[in-house]
Amino acid sequence: MPQAKTKAGRSIPAPSPMPPSPSTRSTATAPPAKTPPSARNETGTQAIDRAMAVLFAFRADAPARRALDLSQELGLNKSTVYRLLQALANSGLVRRPSDASGLYRLGPAVLDLADAFVTNLDLKAEARPHLEQLVAAYGESVNLAVVDGTDAIKIDSAQGTRTPQLMSRLGQRIPLVCSAAGKALLLDHSDAELREVMTARPVGALTSKTVRSGSELVKHIRAARKNGWTLNDEESEVGMRAIGAPIRDRSGRIVASVSLSAPSFRANDQQLEVVARGVKLAAAEISKALGNRETLAEGGAGHGQKTA
Repeated sequence: MPQAKTKAGRSIPAPSPMPPSPSTRSTATAPPAKTPPSARNETGTQAIDRAMAVLFAFRADAPARRALDLSQELGLNKSTVYRLLQALANSGLVRRPSDASGLYRLGPAVLDLADAFVTNLDLKAEARPHLEQLVAAYGESVNLAVVDGTDAIKIDSAQGTRTPQLMSRLGQRIPLVCSAAGKALLLDHSDAELREVMTARPVGALTSKTVRSGSELVKHIRAARKNGWTLNDEESEVGMRAIGAPIRDRSGRIVASVSLSAPSFRANDQQLEVVARGVKLAAAEISKALGNRETLAEGGAGHGQKTA
């Protein structure tokens, strides 16, 4: 039947034909209906849903679970729960029982997922406003860095407004042992671990002040722990100083660092404490944004005053 059109030219759906009367309906057997794609995939989707239910049954108040307990709690057959647990264990999301207790626990892959979310998704976005605030307060360049092997690698920066400035680029690497950002990433390392880093990444004499031995690095880090901030005192470039502070995640682990660089004549000894309070505060605020509730910033509510 042709479709009528409105004044605007839009088609009006034609009425459906009337169904045949009972006397005229065909008596032939109708072919079986085809299974829709959604129904064919239901088993796979259901398995994923059940696996996620098992995974999320591990909670802070129930960190270790038996297959039988999960079966009763989730209303699933014990054999089904067991198969799901084995699949999750093969992916590292669950750890198999290490003794006769039959208790399963969350596996290390859960931490990998959490780290990927916090570090790669949130860090730069949460840190950016604080980097810009430091630049506004001091006029100096600010960098955000993470550890990569024995190097600190810059993943974001905010360029200073004063001249001269130390120019840096994203992705730039610098040894952990001779940068403020790198030392901040090492603050939780033991003395033995610090010596291992020094051995694994020998650094030449970039300047006369470059840290060259494990014992010297240990001395620097011990002092930095007391202060809560690190100093690069012309150790990587003559005439430049930098102050760094660690950024911690929800667990308290150091995941990044923030650092501010300035010419030595502006970052003089009288200004170091002032600038350090601002850098520490910025690191604490970024840590708070990442879920850390233990990092306490010192030095008041603001980021301080510009360097002289």
